Amino acid sequence: MDIANLRQQFLSQNLKILKRPTPKQENTPYLPILIKVLMAEERLTFAVYLKVSEGEQGEIKFLPYLENGEILQEAWKESLERVGIERLYFLEQDLDQVVAYLNNHLLLTSAEPEHYREKYCILREHLSMTLHRAFQDPHLGANIKLAKTSLEKMTYFMQQKGFPWKLVWEMLHRDYTLYNHSVNVGLIGMAMMAYLKKSRRDCLIMGIAGLFHDLGLTQLKEEIVNKIEPLEPEEREHLQRHPLLGYRLLQKNHQVPLDSLRLILEHHESADGSGYPQGLTLSQQHPYTRILFILETYEGLTTFRPYRPAHTPFAALKILQEKKGLQGPACEPKTLKQFIQFLALS
Repeated sequence: MDIANLRQQFLSQNLKILKRPTPKQENTPYLPILIKVLMAEERLTFAVYLKVSEGEQGEIKFLPYLENGEILQEAWKESLERVGIERLYFLEQDLDQVVAYLNNHLLLTSAEPEHYREKYCILREHLSMTLHRAFQDPHLGANIKLAKTSLEKMTYFMQQKGFPWKLVWEMLHRDYTLYNHSVNVGLIGMAMMAYLKKSRRDCLIMGIAGLFHDLGLTQLKEEIVNKIEPLEPEEREHLQRHPLLGYRLLQKNHQVPLDSLRLILEHHESADGSGYPQGLTLSQQHPYTRILFILETYEGLTTFRPYRPAHTPFAALKILQEKKGLQGPACEPKTLKQFIQFLALS
């Protein structure tokens, strides 16, 4: 395949390569995958596609790039990355093959420090794919177990001396989907805990809580979850049920620690006691709820949404510092200061 000719074809057909991942609400059967995790000079076990828009109306299409069984050449990867294309796409029906492919890539990648970036990148994509499967069927314990295993491996890397903290932020996907947001919060949560010198068990508790904190949203009406306009009081009350719904979905799954369950239930409880669903004061909350509350809010602010651009880290921190509940500051000051210090490492 000649990438130069392919790009020329796009120009001649008035096609534009789209670099932003497709939100799930576009009802497409395609899912994104980072080009970095595709093995050069190896056969693909699934077909991959380029996302393009056509004509003045910008109709979105997915054009075949490589078929199942074709070998991906290094030069093709480099050509795509050179023009700023970070992701290709695959059919959702091939998700099992993609997870198996990433499992194989993990086994073939060295765990030495010089390969941290490559290994971490594969783990991040593996985690995203596994979470997607788990969210489709939250009772499928095997997928929750796989996600937990990926988090354990990431925690191991984060606790190594000299771990490059910038890598955590580089691996975040800044385009909102429920899966991206959940994986981002899980990764930031584990990294924050490792930075605070917490135990591996506590890092894992936070990682699992971050990964599944919004699971309850899968049980709500999409038109409310994805609504751009301000919510009506009844809709807001409906949306605020999601922490309890997520808790109930996972409370009988032995793969999810009790502390993670409690954090999932409490992740919208604020420092002043005016949060939801229980309106708990700080003394009534799990000690790590104040951390998850800040991380989840910050990640949401710094992620691109269809109705607004992403806030800069500085702007997001300013919003957190000024965020008020009914009784006072929504963010616990000491924890917010620790988070700001952690951010400075990136």
